Amino acid sequence: MNNYQEDIAKTWDNINECLIDKTKAISHEDFMRAKAGELEISLAGIKTVPKEWFPNIKGKNILALACGGGQQAPVFAAHGANVTVTDFSDNQLASETYVAEREKYDINIVKADMSKDFPFLNDTFDMIFNPISNCYIEAIQPMWKECARVIRKNGVLMMAFVKEEHFMFEPDYKNEDYLISRHSLPFNPYRDLSEESKKKYAEEHRPFAFSHSLTEQIGGLIEAGFEITNIYEDCDGGGLFDKYMNSYVAVRAIKK
Repeated sequence: MNNYQEDIAKTWDNINECLIDKTKAISHEDFMRAKAGELEISLAGIKTVPKEWFPNIKGKNILALACGGGQQAPVFAAHGANVTVTDFSDNQLASETYVAEREKYDINIVKADMSKDFPFLNDTFDMIFNPISNCYIEAIQPMWKECARVIRKNGVLMMAFVKEEHFMFEPDYKNEDYLISRHSLPFNPYRDLSEESKKKYAEEHRPFAFSHSLTEQIGGLIEAGFEITNIYEDCDGGGLFDKYMNSYVAVRAIKK
């Protein structure tokens, strides 16, 4: 598992079509709607984040954590925020540069591994926005501690995660309408996937992902010094898993 983060980043550089919507940059028309005041932004699946979750972001310092792709950060910039976006995929960061140059706004773009110490000073940000991404690192408690370090008191953290039980199942390739319960939890792809499955992931440019329990997700945030203020569940909107459950949870928290 040495350098697994770099392997996953390279996969995101050449991502499978099933995740292409996670890498498609915002259009000029959508950016102009954001400049006109529209705040339509996704944190997990198909739902948009409730507007009441957001503080007044004009002039505020926002960390778009593991948030490359040119989707959410441009909306924050359009609303007058001072945006720093981090990601570990060169192509995802290139999309941020592309949109910023096209729309002529300033943004701080930083290549950084969210599993390591963040390259920012204490109490730097008023808000952290972290879409589904922590499934791509093995241990998430250090990330929560770093979030607590770089965000100011009463700052807002929004994050989303994949439910742990999602990782128990794989599609039944003989009958695509069904899922097969195949894995015990916690799920570690490097340990639990067969060599055949690993090869299939590589051929299909699908990133490996780790399961994380509610204790790690919600308990970890609380332990790091955050207070949970709201949550909602979400899904992909038409995927196989949607027939059986909502796979995602979006969370709003405040730094105490």
